[in-house]
Amino acid sequence: MFDRSGRRLVAVLLSLATVTLPAGPIASASPRAGAEPQSTVNGGDAMYTVSPGPGREPYYCSAGFAIVVESVRYILTAGHCTEHGLDWKDIGPNVDTHFPVTDYGRLRDVSGSGAGRVDLYDGRTQRILRAGTPRVGQEVCKSGMSTKKTCGKVLGLNQTVNYGDGKQVIGTIATDIPIESGDSGGPLFSGATGYGVLSGGNSRVSFYQPLPAVLAAYRARLA
Repeated sequence: MFDRSGRRLVAVLLSLATVTLPAGPIASASPRAGAEPQSTVNGGDAMYTVSPGPGREPYYCSAGFAIVVESVRYILTAGHCTEHGLDWKDIGPNVDTHFPVTDYGRLRDVSGSGAGRVDLYDGRTQRILRAGTPRVGQEVCKSGMSTKKTCGKVLGLNQTVNYGDGKQVIGTIATDIPIESGDSGGPLFSGATGYGVLSGGNSRVSFYQPLPAVLAAYRARLA
């Protein structure tokens, strides 16, 4: 992942069992010039909030998947994004966060409606109909506010990532898709199947919290 200043964390894929991203804790994304929230939030779109602490530090992350729990609509994203407990501009308030060990959280999608889609950043969107688990070697894509839609291959499943300061996320999907600050929380998908939300990574490897387990934990369905 990246530190709060947006500097890249130097990391190497050490093995397909445990990966360490040293040089500081994972943090929600730093702001990026020209990124604006969307009136209709799709997966991969920018989300903006500020911290409650001194200086009101700004944060950007990316939306993941639109989900529904007991007829209420939410946006699923990374837990290290929602741990700040704040409202997201033009979207809605944080509801809960799960980080570390897992890395997912949700916010109310106050103005959202309709089917959940992913922004392909070419003027089109992709409807997400189901959640699944990818195969090692399978081609997958991710969408995020900084690097837009990019694709690569699955390197491994059930991976453990150490972000430093005792912050560890287990059971992730590892890919060779490069990511940058601001992509946190964005969706991993292939066609109409969603696989996970971005936890962290760098210019060589990225890690995703699997979607099926999150839907089961929330007793949710895709919108």
